[in-house]
Amino acid sequence: MTLTLLAAFVVLLLGSLGLANQGLDKIPRFQHSMEIVGGKLCVFGGKSTSTGVGLSDFLLDYRCVDVTKSISQASPKWKSQSSASRFAMPPLAQQSSVYDRANHIIVPYGGQTPDTFSKANHLAVFCTKFEAWGASNIVDNDPRRYLHTAVLQVASGDMIIFGGASDATTNHQDNGRWLNVNRMVLDQPRHGIHAAGRGVGDEANIAVGTIITDNGDDTPAAINKIVQHSSVLVNDTQMVVLGGNVYDSVANKAVNLLFDSVHIYDVDRMKWSTKNCTGDIPPPRSAFSASLHDSSIYIYGGVNVTGWSQLFGDLY
Repeated sequence: MTLTLLAAFVVLLLGSLGLANQGLDKIPRFQHSMEIVGGKLCVFGGKSTSTGVGLSDFLLDYRCVDVTKSISQASPKWKSQSSASRFAMPPLAQQSSVYDRANHIIVPYGGQTPDTFSKANHLAVFCTKFEAWGASNIVDNDPRRYLHTAVLQVASGDMIIFGGASDATTNHQDNGRWLNVNRMVLDQPRHGIHAAGRGVGDEANIAVGTIITDNGDDTPAAINKIVQHSSVLVNDTQMVVLGGNVYDSVANKAVNLLFDSVHIYDVDRMKWSTKNCTGDIPPPRSAFSASLHDSSIYIYGGVNVTGWSQLFGDLY
């Protein structure tokens, strides 16, 4: 792990860490994060039956399913983290996360703040090498947001952040929806080298934690002010935006976006495009998670925001 992202894990490394052998019951889950770690699809945080912001409304577990083996879409075999460090997990819901394999850390970003909790000055991180939660030295100075997505560009070490909103449930840190694509510097040396290659020489010495707003294409009208979507980064350059919802001001309600097409953002050229989808197309949903493994994008869970009438526990 580089000094840039060094986390305070010493007090958390207690005994042997790993995944419990017992299987877990399938529960509907939404507003969570999902990452692929060592051939395992791992989810953490989120909620199951409540949209409240009390501490008891948040799911404080970290569970994984082996994606190197055949998976039952209806009943995947989940296994939970078996470690005292799970008690240091921060309450997370409607956050995003990125997995920086070079530094062995998962970095959650944003999310709702439970009642009586204040915004932490430093981002919490999860060390996948030791399966331990801890505090990093990354300071987030932007207003807290939720319902957004974030992906990691490996070449630059940047966290690419898109969409979302800020309101009273994010500790009253501004109100409204986010429009543009932003990026947070997580690894200064990688960012500097990549920025120079893109011809952005004035970013060579930008500090860790700095947020930069992209100045490329405007966000397409169909996903303008999008929330509760998911994004994955393909070939380290193409951010694929899936699902979610936008606000219909005429009907005065949230409208789910269909999965029959996806919007793609080139994070280096800062340009948008659209692709149509075929095959077994998932039902419309929001607040689900998505991860890329080899050439496949996995999506799990979510909710139909039309009256919040349907929760999903399936895996595509």
